[in-house]
Amino acid sequence: MRQIGALIIAVCFILAGFQLAFSQEQKEQKGEYQKKMETKLKGFKQKLEDLKGKGGELKQEAKEEFNQGMKELEKKEQAANKKLKGLKSAGAKTWEKMKAEMDKAADELDKQYEKMKSHFKKT
Repeated sequence: MRQIGALIIAVCFILAGFQLAFSQEQKEQKGEYQKKMETKLKGFKQKLEDLKGKGGELKQEAKEEFNQGMKELEKKEQAANKKLKGLKSAGAKTWEKMKAEMDKAADELDKQYEKMKSHFKKT
């Protein structure tokens, strides 16, 4: 009987060890991903400033459409930054969901940027 109890306790410790190892690995992945997204958003900030500078070169009729697109781009940037903040505070249970939302926000940001960049290929 004592052997069964000792075996159960040993199995619990082993499982707890696996859980801790997984949590540490998950924390490392989360940290790496956060750094990657922070770097991406900082780089994007510079791209946004470059676009604004180029927007001044557009003809008046193209500027209005460009300005509307820039407002949309800035909204998407703010949304991505908000998702990044949420990702930083995400726990183990919500990490995958927040990561997927962050990926989606980053993709939308990239698409809007490419759309805005295309203004300079047309003119």
